[in-house]
Amino acid sequence: MNIKLLLGAFGVLLLGAFACARDISMSDPNITFSPYNWVRESDYAQTPNPGAYLKVGFTGTSVRVTFDGTALSKAGVPASQYPLVRASIDGGPGTTYQIKSGIQTIDCAVHLNSGNHTLRLEYVSGYVFLDFWTPVNVVRVNSIKLDEVARTFRADTAKKNVLFLGDSITNGDDDVANFKDGITNAVETQDATLGYPSVVAKAINAEYGISAYGGASWDRKAADGNTPGVMTFWSMIDKEHSRLRNGKLWPVPDEIYVNMGENAGPTSDDVPQLLTALRSVSSPRTEIFLIIPFSGRSRASLTAGFKNTKSDPHTFLMDTGNNAHLAGVGPTLMSVDGQHPLAALHAQLGARLVEARAKALVAIGN
Repeated sequence: MNIKLLLGAFGVLLLGAFACARDISMSDPNITFSPYNWVRESDYAQTPNPGAYLKVGFTGTSVRVTFDGTALSKAGVPASQYPLVRASIDGGPGTTYQIKSGIQTIDCAVHLNSGNHTLRLEYVSGYVFLDFWTPVNVVRVNSIKLDEVARTFRADTAKKNVLFLGDSITNGDDDVANFKDGITNAVETQDATLGYPSVVAKAINAEYGISAYGGASWDRKAADGNTPGVMTFWSMIDKEHSRLRNGKLWPVPDEIYVNMGENAGPTSDDVPQLLTALRSVSSPRTEIFLIIPFSGRSRASLTAGFKNTKSDPHTFLMDTGNNAHLAGVGPTLMSVDGQHPLAALHAQLGARLVEARAKALVAIGN
């Protein structure tokens, strides 16, 4: 055998083995996390919220991400309902992967041209009936692996930060369901990255955090049977981790959107209490938008609660009217069940919120 060819082949194998040899920890300051929905420890970052994302710039020719599905496997979660994540390189089309049990490393990109690149990793969907609060149903990232001599840098980051609080509609549940199979609430029927929050955030150039749970309302638990209503979860990422730092949302949000009432309306005190609490943990100029559900449900109780709130020029009630596709009487062209918008309708609803937001801000001279 030609010894030069043998050594050459061995060298290629070695290069392949060490192409992704550098571990980047989740504490790396160049990683941007979506605000308000990640728990960051020294050796991992974890989120229970579909729609959460991270992004980072890196050099080199490859990038891999290591996930830990231990909580899922310990809880006996069906493998078919493990979370879906999506990786996108350099702003290109994403590739979707399903988390597996135990420790798993996913090749997000290999054989890239040497130079500067960006990775965006998104939590696409999680099974609505699994525990987001303990939490069991989470995406946990242990590390990002790069070429041995590669480095990270800060990807482009928006200056604004926005928090969205809501239920299954804010969460994008069933927005990619199909009419043939109907509503199954399986992970393949959700894409939280296509919901109206992403439309609004893109329009106003903001980083955004979604904290929303299917079935949740003001004081009622979500469909997972564990996550409490918004009167509790607004300040908590999960039962052990506060969303607050030194009594404040961090970073201080430029805007907060609350879309609750599709499942059950607020009590007479809920709206004033929540809006007052959100003001106390943000800033005097944080714009807070209380949204009437797109179906029109709970309009009366939300409107009454808003009127009972102490006058605040930076708090708004937004009502885009009753959407004909979300009347709750069966499938429509834009909804498989007449309640949950498909992605195309989310795009329309997001655009209407952007218009309503602009009118509200003009009214106060912003």
